[in-house]
This record gives sequence, structure tokens and C-alpha cells, in this order.
Amino acid sequence: MERRNLGMGLMVLLASSLLTAAGSASARTGGLQAAAGIPGCKVDSLPSFMAQGEFKLASSVGDVIEVSCNPLIYSAGAEVTVNAAQLHSRCNWIAWAKPGDQGRLRFGLGPKTTLHLDADGNANVGLLAGPNCMPGESLITVDENSPPYETFTTSFQVLPSLKTPPGLFIMPAAQVEDAETSSVITIAQAEFSGASEKHVRIGAKQLSDRCEKGIGVWIVGPSAGPPVVAASEVAGPVKPGLRFPYERTNAIQLDNDGNGFVLLIGSNSCAEGTSLIEADLEESPFSTATGTFTIEAPRVR
Repeated sequence: MERRNLGMGLMVLLASSLLTAAGSASARTGGLQAAAGIPGCKVDSLPSFMAQGEFKLASSVGDVIEVSCNPLIYSAGAEVTVNAAQLHSRCNWIAWAKPGDQGRLRFGLGPKTTLHLDADGNANVGLLAGPNCMPGESLITVDENSPPYETFTTSFQVLPSLKTPPGLFIMPAAQVEDAETSSVITIAQAEFSGASEKHVRIGAKQLSDRCEKGIGVWIVGPSAGPPVVAASEVAGPVKPGLRFPYERTNAIQLDNDGNGFVLLIGSNSCAEGTSLIEADLEESPFSTATGTFTIEAPRVR
């Protein structure tokens, strides 16, 4: 009886091990099959953005562009060119924000920029355009700079000033982080009723703590010239030597419609999870709006 029970136990253990091994192999095969089903590349941007700002920043817009390629075809350091020539003509100015390694933040100016894909075939970039953007739709293209030299497109629309609900809007609300630098990019747009030209502090302390190496979070606002970096939620002191001017400020100024926005850039070694983002009105009635941003671990998307 004891020997029979022992034999049955060994058979159950062996069967369990085989099922576990088969499950692991199936998961790996499933991942390859999922990647194989991705056709070339795709490019995602915000579908539209309302022009905002006033005085020298009037009619400025922002966007976040996410490039995703089939890692079995095009990935691991492969270069792509993101071209927003139509938007550049519509706005006369584009600044590209690209997080680099060691917490660096790189800027590029002009209608296009180059990105290098991670091992999952992904890359992210933020842009600021304007001032004086003309409303309308613009084509954005992504070109593979090596074989098979394919081109992929999406569109982005500049909207005129509209009446929108108050609050803090994080766009995109979630992003797969870059596998090379563990960096992320999103936009925080605030709107407050009856707050024309008042100042709002954008707080991203949780995101800064989550991006534990280097600066933490870069906060970049629209500018009439080279980008202005407002490092208000940083893990350490900001040091001189940036390629473009920067200033330490905790706030953005809303336009006459009560709108304002910034790029939030988690610069290095960001841990996955959800962070609270705040927009605090620094003048009466001192109200606060909140939103969340979720960092997703690297994967084929």
C-alpha cells in the first residue's frame, strides 16, 4: 500500500513538472507568435490637441509619438526617422524631447528627428510645436532607415480653442517604458474655470520617486524659442550644462481660457506602476486637480 502510494505520488509530480515545462514553452512560443503577427511597424500619436497659451506662447500644442515595430523584423538599435513636416509648416517651429541614458534629456529642433528602437521594437518621443499653430490636420510619418525601408503614418490635428471641462488630463494615461533607458513621456494638461492667466503648479513627486536614477522627472513647457526645462520635481539638484536654457519653476501660467500644459519626462530607471499627478492652483481659490499616469514594463506592444 505504501509503495503504491509512493508510486502514485511520483507519477503526479512527474506529470506536474511536464505540464509546467510545457506551459513555459507554450508561453515562449506564444510570445514569438504574437510578435510574428505584428505587421511591420505602427505609429501612435495623440489624435488631436487644443492650441493654447497666450502672448508669446499663443496657440502652442504638444504631442507624444509612440513607435512600435515587429521585433522579429526591425528592432534592437534599428533607426527610424519621425517626420512631422506638415505640422512644422503649420506651426513654424517644433522641438523634440528625447530621454537618453544616465538621466539625460536631449532636444532636437526642426521638422524631423531620429529614434533608435529597443529590443522590443519600441521608441517614444515628445514634441512641442508653436507658437501660432494654425488649426487643422497634419500627417506624421515614420521611415525605417534600414531594410526593409518601409514607411508608416498617422495623423495629428491642431484644434482651435474650445470650451472643455476643468480637470487635469494625462495623455497618454499609460505607456510602455523604453527597455534601454526605462524612460517614459506624457503630457499633463490642466484646465481651471475662472483662472485666466493664473499660475498652476504641476506636481509629479510620485513619478519622480519612481524614476529613481538621475534627475527623476523633467518638466518641459512650451516656448517661443529653445525649450525651457522647468525641473520642479527632481530627485536631485539640477546642474548647469544643458544644451538649452532651463529655469527652476514650480508653475505654468494658464491662458485666458484657463488652460496650460507641459511634457512630463521620466528620465531613467523608472519602475512600473501608477503615479499620482497633481495640478495645484497657486492663487485663489487654491483648488487642486489630479490625474494618474501608469508605467508599463517593457514588452512588445
